[in-house]
Amino acid sequence: MKIPRLLFVLCLSFNLLGQGEIRVFSKENKEPIPFARIDFSASNGYKFSAATDKWGVFSLASLNCPHDLSLHFRVRMYGFEPYPDSIRTGESKTCLLVPLINEIDPVVITGQINATTTENAVQRVRIIDRKTIDAKGAVNLRDVLQNELNIRLSQDQVLGSGMTMQGVSGENVKILIDGVPVIGRMDGNIDLSQLNLANIERIEIVEGPLSVTYGSNALAGTINLITKKSRKPGHEINLNSYYETAGQYNLDGRYAFTHKMHKLSVSGGRNYFDGWNASDPWLQFPKETLADSGRFQSWKPKEQYQLAMNYSVQLRKTTLSPYIDGFSEKVVNRGYPRAPYQISAFDDNYNTRRFNQGIHFQSLLTDRFKIQGVVAHNDYRRIKNTYLKDLTTLDQELSQNAADQDTSGFETWMSRATFSDAGKSARFAYEIGYDVQHETASGKRIADGKQQIGDYAVFSSADWKLSDKIVVRPGLRAAVNSVYGPSLIPSLHAKWNFSKFALRGSYARGFRAPSIKELYMDFVDINHNITGNSGLTPETSNHFQLWLNAKKNVSKLELTVDISGFYQHITDKISLAQYPNSVDYSYFNLDKFESTAAQLTFGINAKNIQAKAGFNYTGTRTNYSGSKFATSPEVNASVAWNWVKTGVSFYAYYKYTGKVVSYLMQEDQTLQQIFINDYHMLDANVARDFFRKKINVAIGAKNLLNVTNIQSSVSAGGVHAGGSSSPIGWGRSYYIRLQFKLQYSKSK
Repeated sequence: MKIPRLLFVLCLSFNLLGQGEIRVFSKENKEPIPFARIDFSASNGYKFSAATDKWGVFSLASLNCPHDLSLHFRVRMYGFEPYPDSIRTGESKTCLLVPLINEIDPVVITGQINATTTENAVQRVRIIDRKTIDAKGAVNLRDVLQNELNIRLSQDQVLGSGMTMQGVSGENVKILIDGVPVIGRMDGNIDLSQLNLANIERIEIVEGPLSVTYGSNALAGTINLITKKSRKPGHEINLNSYYETAGQYNLDGRYAFTHKMHKLSVSGGRNYFDGWNASDPWLQFPKETLADSGRFQSWKPKEQYQLAMNYSVQLRKTTLSPYIDGFSEKVVNRGYPRAPYQISAFDDNYNTRRFNQGIHFQSLLTDRFKIQGVVAHNDYRRIKNTYLKDLTTLDQELSQNAADQDTSGFETWMSRATFSDAGKSARFAYEIGYDVQHETASGKRIADGKQQIGDYAVFSSADWKLSDKIVVRPGLRAAVNSVYGPSLIPSLHAKWNFSKFALRGSYARGFRAPSIKELYMDFVDINHNITGNSGLTPETSNHFQLWLNAKKNVSKLELTVDISGFYQHITDKISLAQYPNSVDYSYFNLDKFESTAAQLTFGINAKNIQAKAGFNYTGTRTNYSGSKFATSPEVNASVAWNWVKTGVSFYAYYKYTGKVVSYLMQEDQTLQQIFINDYHMLDANVARDFFRKKINVAIGAKNLLNVTNIQSSVSAGGVHAGGSSSPIGWGRSYYIRLQFKLQYSKSK
C-alpha cells in the first residue's frame, strides 16, 4: 500500500522540521532499546541526562532547548557498547548500539522488587537459560535438574519424579510458573516429569526460604519457570521434534504474533513414552506386548498432551496478559498375566488433568511507581481406574472392587499483587503486597469427602543502599492460615560489593502449614498405604546463608569462583513414618531437623568455550539420629565448546551423587544405619544450525554410564542386614532433536 508509506514519510519530514528525536536500536537485530540512558552536554557547558521511552525513542522537544542548539550525547545501555555522537535540536538520528562480546548477565525476577541482573540481585539466584535446556536435551523439569548441585531426584514409577533441595524434601520446594504456584502434589512432590519445557524460556532457582514473598512451601527454595514471551514484531513459528531410543517420541510447536500493542502466542504438543525394561534393546520402536511377562514394565508407558494460549495487550501504561493452558497425562501400569492360565491381567490407568487460567497485570502509575500482580485459578484431577483385561480378546472391564477406582481433585484460587517504588534515583526502593490462596480438595480419599484451607497474607520488603557498596533488604510477612491462625515471618538479606568480588549474607524465617493431603487424605493402592494426620502442627525454620562470588579476567579468559554455605534448623518438620510391624505409613512432626552444606564452584569462560565444575557436601540431622549428621557429597562438571569454523557446538554434563548415610532410631533406642549407594551420570550433545539458524539439529546421548537402579541397604552392628533398589534411569539412550524456527517481519 502506497498511502501508509507516504503518510510515514510526511510525518517524518514534519518531525525533522521540528525538534527532532533520537532513536536507539540494537545493531544485531534492529529491535528498539527501551529505557536506554542518554547523557547530554550542550555547547554552553550545561549537562543533563534522559532516557528513551518503551519504543526506544527520546524526543528532543522535551528539552525545551533553543532550535539548532548543538548537543553532544552518549547513549548507554547495559549489555551494549557506549554510543557517542552529536546532534542539533532540529535533527533526528538513529543510533545502532553494538552488543557486547561478553555474555550478558541474565535478568531475574523471582523474589525481586524490580527485574534486575543476577550480578545485582541481593539474593543468590541461579539461572538455567534456554540454551542450557536445549544443550541438556531436556524434555521436562526432571531432565534439566538431573545434573544440578544441591538437588537430588527420586523416582516413583506411579507417582512420578520428586526432589530434595538443601537436604529437604520436595514438599518444602515452591514450584512456580510465571509466579503462579503449581498444584497437585502426590506423596509430597510435584511430578517434575509433568512440567514440560517446550514453552519455557528460562528457569530461576533461589535456594533458601522465600516465605516472605511466596508463603508456605518455600522453606528449602523456589523454582520459577518463565514462559517464552514474544518480543519481535510480526509472526514467529517454532516446531520441535524429539526421538529417544528408550522409546520416547515428542512433537510440539508454538506460534506467536506481535502487532503494535498486541501479542498472542499458542503452543501445544504431545510427548509419548512406550515404557522401558532392562531387557529392552537399545533401539526399538512401539510394539504391543500382550500375553507374556514382558507386558509388565519397570518404567511405565506414558502419554502427555499440553496446550496453552497467552495474550497480552498494552493500554497506555497498563498491560493485561490473560492466559489459559491445559495438560493431560495417562500412565499405564500393566500387570503380570494371572495364574493359572495366563489369559488375563489387572491393568491400572492413572490419568492426570491440569487446567490453569488467569490474568497477569501491570500498570505504570508514574516513572517510579507501579502495580503488578496476577489472579489465577488452577484445577487438578487425578483419576485411577483398574481394569481386568482379557489377553486373548483384548477386551477389558472395570474391576468390581470399589477400592480400585478413585478420583481426587484439588482446586486453587489465588491472587497476588504488589505496589512498588522503583527508586531509580534514590537509595531506597520498596514494595508492599498481598497474597491470597484458597485450596479445596475433594474425593473419597479425603476425610468427609471435601476439605478446604486458606492462606491470607500481606508482605513488604525494601532495598536500602547504605552506600555504593552495601545493600540490605529487610522483609516481613504477616499471614493468617484458616486452620492454624496468624504467623509473622521476617527476613534480612545483605550484599557487599568489593572491587573484584561480592559477598551475600541472609537470614530468613521459614513457615509451612501442613497441606490438605497431609492432614486429611488417605492414599491407598497396591504400592502405597499412606494416611493423613489432622493433628499435625506447622513447620517453622531459621535459615542462615553466605555466598562469596569472585570474577577475574586473565588475558582473554573470565574466571569465576563461588563459595557458599548454609545452615537450616526446622522445628516440627513433617515426615512420613511407618507404623511398627505394619506396611502402613502416616505423617508426624519431628521435634527438629537440621541441614547444612558447603559448596564450591569454579568456572572458565573464553570466547568459544565455557567450562564449570562444582563440589557440594550436604549433611542432615534429626533428633532421632543423635549427634550424627547424615552426609553426602556431590560433584558436577560441564563443558560447552563452539567450533566457530564449522558452526558445530559440543556439550557435556557430568554429575556424581555420593553415597547417602542416614540413621533410624530403633525401638530399643539404638541407631540403625541406612545406606543409599552413589552413582554417576554423564550426558553429551552435539548441535548445529542450518539455513541462517532457521533449523537446528542436535544428536546426543543420555546416561552414558548406563545407571538404572541404585542399591540401598540397612546395617545392623556393621553388617548389611538387607537391601532393596531404587530406580534412577532407564539406562543408556541416544536421541535426535530437530528444531525449526521461522520469523516473519512485521506486516505493513
